[in-house]
Amino acid sequence: MVLSLEQFWHSPARQLLAYPSRDDSALTHRWQELQTYHLDAIYSYGPHPLAGLEILGLGYCGVVLKVRHQGHDRVLKIRREPAPQASLSTEADRLIRANTVDVGQQHLAHSDYILLMDYIDGPMLVDWLQQAPQTGPQGAEAIHKVVVQLIHQAYRLDQLALDHGDLRCITAHALVRSTGPVLIDFSGASLDRRPANVTTLVQGLFISTQISQLLRPWFPKVTKPRLIKHLRCYKLHPSSSQMSLLLDYLESTKVSYTASNTAQ
Repeated sequence: MVLSLEQFWHSPARQLLAYPSRDDSALTHRWQELQTYHLDAIYSYGPHPLAGLEILGLGYCGVVLKVRHQGHDRVLKIRREPAPQASLSTEADRLIRANTVDVGQQHLAHSDYILLMDYIDGPMLVDWLQQAPQTGPQGAEAIHKVVVQLIHQAYRLDQLALDHGDLRCITAHALVRSTGPVLIDFSGASLDRRPANVTTLVQGLFISTQISQLLRPWFPKVTKPRLIKHLRCYKLHPSSSQMSLLLDYLESTKVSYTASNTAQ
């Protein structure tokens, strides 16, 4: 289902503009602000039903919708009322900073109450892994590539001194499109704490998580003690050389396919 802005405003879904308070003055203010973004349409699309609409997500900070803007699919995040953050401007600023090193969804526009971003056409990382080929060099190569790309993105955030804050729970914070993975949701990001993106991401990928169980067949030789040792070294010296040692270790632990394996 696709709604024009007017159809959206005259439907029960309008309450999403100030969810869950439904305060009339907040609804009116957000509606006036939403119109300045010149959206083409709002989709009923996503895994979460709310207020008669299917939405992409509902978190502590906002309601996330798929919209059409200037002929392109976009993501619209609307601040919850109330929310832990006073506005979405801080999240937007962190996303803009991440974009400078090609990390995160592309920031398009924002205000205190609305954040407009690029739409990532791809599944969550956990779903992508479950859909990946279970055997063979092609599946292994694709999975190894995505893991390395994610770690490189985390490293670039570390170098920016921007801590994402939620990469231990990578299940909910990475999408995979045809060109590679994208880290999402910078609502918990901070410049005020020591960045730990690589260490938390790698733990989320390989140690006692749902993702780690899915990755186990592709990195069968990873051991927790060796991995923790590399992460501790990186934490002490978050340099390109320590990063290379970590990636070399993961390379040495991945599944390999010989010519005879491939033939079978």
